[in-house]
Amino acid sequence: MTRAAALSIDLESYWHAELLRKRIDRRSADDRVLPATLPLLDLLAKRGVRATFFVVGEIIESHPALVQRIVQEGHEIACHSFSHRPLWDLSEAQFDAELARFSEIVGRHLPGVKPRGFRAPTFSLSPTTAWALDVLAQHGYRYDSSIFPLRTPLYGVPNVPPAPYRPAPNLVDSDPTSPIVEWPMTAWRAGPLTIPVCGGFYLRVMPMPLILHGLRQAQKRGPIVIYLHPWELDTDTPRLPLSRGDTFITYHNIGAVMRRRLETLLDNFDFTPLWDVLRAGNYDISG
Repeated sequence: MTRAAALSIDLESYWHAELLRKRIDRRSADDRVLPATLPLLDLLAKRGVRATFFVVGEIIESHPALVQRIVQEGHEIACHSFSHRPLWDLSEAQFDAELARFSEIVGRHLPGVKPRGFRAPTFSLSPTTAWALDVLAQHGYRYDSSIFPLRTPLYGVPNVPPAPYRPAPNLVDSDPTSPIVEWPMTAWRAGPLTIPVCGGFYLRVMPMPLILHGLRQAQKRGPIVIYLHPWELDTDTPRLPLSRGDTFITYHNIGAVMRRRLETLLDNFDFTPLWDVLRAGNYDISG
């Protein structure tokens, strides 16, 4: 039974969130990237935990010293696109341009760093956007972690394998010739139910004992991966007027509650970056 666990941080501003990105004038918005992220880095350093940071290219451009610190402290840098536009808003050519611009920014500010992993904004990889995997391979990426393993109103691909695999174009079946390894987000499969225990909103809303039990059960089938956003830990993340449902999804339990829940996860699991887990496991990864 594997005990491998990976921690991933989607490093973006609060205004990149899908329910906010079209509702904010960035020219007048409060930039909370540093006050949201620095305490998280301090916590990980204190615990001796290394993570994978899926970074939006715009953040590297606006906060190069922050991302340089992330590299210096031994965390993995991976790509979260350049502008945080979901795949369903992009053509193949536009996605290619996003990756090229991200690579240029990394080369300028993080010399010697070669990101191997990618996560699509808003988990927007689906059978209709699976063309993105070929584009990723053309840019030298080795793995992707963009699939949410159940259908939600915004995203998700049900019935995918629970552990890293090489996906066929339908994303559900495996294809050993696929150039990219896919690592779906973690879910606890309890009989006919698929329960997301992978972080983000689901970590904020579900009872912590249920999260811990679900993660331990999921570990019996393969390595687990957790995700979160620094803005979810920031008590002072600006609140926008949203519908009742969107307010709940975006802001419920952000700040101190989310930090305590992260600390509980750090108490219970030995997290490492995604690439470290993939290299150590039998996932046909080399280099």
